[in-house]
Order: sequence, then C-alpha cells, then structure tokens
Amino acid sequence: MKTNCFVQTIKGFKMILLKKLAPVFITTCVLTAAVFSAQSQTQQNDYKIQILDNCQVIEEYEMTSEQIEFYLALKIEEEKMSSLEAPIYAIQDSLDAYSEQIDELTKLAIQETEQSLYIDKDYLKQQENIVDKLNILMKTHQQDFDALGKQGEKIGQISETFIESLKDTIGDNKHQQIHISTSDDQRDNYHCNSNIFNS
Repeated sequence: MKTNCFVQTIKGFKMILLKKLAPVFITTCVLTAAVFSAQSQTQQNDYKIQILDNCQVIEEYEMTSEQIEFYLALKIEEEKMSSLEAPIYAIQDSLDAYSEQIDELTKLAIQETEQSLYIDKDYLKQQENIVDKLNILMKTHQQDFDALGKQGEKIGQISETFIESLKDTIGDNKHQQIHISTSDDQRDNYHCNSNIFNS
C-alpha cells in the first residue's frame, strides 16, 4: 500500500513537472510549425504565405495588412519568450539530470515480477533526496516558470488569431507546410523541413 502511494507520488510529481514545462514545448511547437522568419522593415507586398509540399511551393498568396499585423505581433511576443526562456535553459541540464536519476532509482528501488515485488529502501531514500533537490530547484525558479507559462498563453492566443486570419486565404491546406516568406528569407538562411506537417 505504501509502495503504491509512493509510486503515485512520483507519477504525480512527474505530471507537475511536465505541466510546468509544457508551455515551453507547446510554444516551441507552435512557432516551429508556423516556420516564421523575423521581418522588421519589409514592405507589405513582400509578405507572402507559401504552401509547401515536400519543400516545393505549390501555392503562394500575398498577406493582407491584418495578417501582417498579427504576424508582427507574434514576432514581438516570440522575442519576449526568448528572453524569458533564458533562466530555464540555464537550469535545463540540472532538470534533466535529476529526472534521469529519479527514473534510474525508481527502476533500482522497485523490482517487480509476476510472482513477487521487491522494494529496496536504500534506493527509495536516495530517490527521495533527489526529488527534494529537484523540488528546491523548481521552487527557486517558480517565478520564471510562471512568467514563461503566461507568455506561452499569450503567444498561443495571438497564434490562434493569426492562424484564424489565414483560413480565408489558404483554405484547407493544413496538411502541407505553411511558410511566411519575406524578402529577408535569404538573409535569414531559411531551410525547409520536408517532414513538418506533411501527410
């Protein structure tokens, strides 16, 4: 009974950790999926929506002023996100190391077969110590996680608005890769990833 409770606690802890880090991953996916290139001084007719299939442009549309407005707003918030991510990146190695140690100690502490269950209390104690260290690290950076979460929500809202503004232009092209093209693409060394959003 005690073992099950402990395992549930560890699982709950992992869920909390994932919940804290989710905005980072979600934001990264949203921004990568859109494949945006930063543009600050291009003309309106330089902004184009390209639909790609296996890195080949199959359709291209000029962006409306409203779409450009949402796009630039998204870029501004993306820059803010980059600065907010810095403290998390600084502790990422520690987070990964603690998580790996917890996983490894869990395997060592609880040995289960079809006929028996063996629990090594020494490994459990070591695991608890690592969990305590991870909790302290998370608590120390709670403000950073909170700020990142709020910014992730903000980017998500602006991204949804931007994507909604594209629907009338691109129609049902969600299975192809969407790229926002500007005159600065060559300068930014844009590379197509043929695996993104291809069916």
